[in-house]
Amino acid sequence: MKEFFSRSWLAIVLIAVLVALIMGICSAVTGGRVSPISDLFNILASPIQSLTTSITDGTSGFFEKLNDYEKLEAENEELRKSLADTQKKLRDAEKASLENDQLRTALDMKTKDESLVFESAEIVSRGDSNLGYTFTLDKGSINGIAVNNCVVTTEGMVGYISEVGVNWSVVTTVIDTGMEASAIVSRTREVASAEGDYELMHEGKFKLSYITKESQIVRGDTVETSGFGGLFPKGIIIGRVEEVKSEAHGITKYAILSPTVDFQNIDHVLVIKEFKVTE
Repeated sequence: MKEFFSRSWLAIVLIAVLVALIMGICSAVTGGRVSPISDLFNILASPIQSLTTSITDGTSGFFEKLNDYEKLEAENEELRKSLADTQKKLRDAEKASLENDQLRTALDMKTKDESLVFESAEIVSRGDSNLGYTFTLDKGSINGIAVNNCVVTTEGMVGYISEVGVNWSVVTTVIDTGMEASAIVSRTREVASAEGDYELMHEGKFKLSYITKESQIVRGDTVETSGFGGLFPKGIIIGRVEEVKSEAHGITKYAILSPTVDFQNIDHVLVIKEFKVTE
């Protein structure tokens, strides 16, 4: 097969040389005028030359477009990387800003009570309900977090730690039925019990129970932790009074509270690991 192609190319070269000689002789004989043979040769060769030129131009254009496409792909890839880097920097900056807010809150609280010890944590997942009954944090026992630790933000009390793992913990919020804390009304200083209620929980609210019939509590009053019992620190805002009602038996009243924390729009919290118990 190899010898066949070698012989074929040799024959083509010889024919080409022969044709060139004939054209040269004809040109000399005719005094430079185009001979019929030369004219015939040009006629036959013209389509081949045109086809060759078209193929060459087309191939050149194709490779130019391919080169341009590869350049665009490379530029797009660089832009994608740059955008991803920018988005990551923005997320990091936002996270740092939120953490700074929490640290400022911790400093403000420590000016009132130096015994408070905090751990900043990030919410990594939420419970099944979008109302925010529970959250999972990215910190756990390795960070000194323990069950019943109070969890807060700049807005007030989020809830308390109900479960702890080595590097994670679960927060039960103040609207959950598991919530129960000794509370005090900021304005009137009346002591009562803040607790979760099944029906109110589905409305994103909770209850302030054991209010006397003579109570002067009104809509808009704030409620905070009393510190009694030693479960939670004193003075943490829990919620605001929305409505005051009489119990069915008529002996006492209760208030419907809305939490001061917007559970659906928080990402970072502070866990109070240590505090001075109120005598």
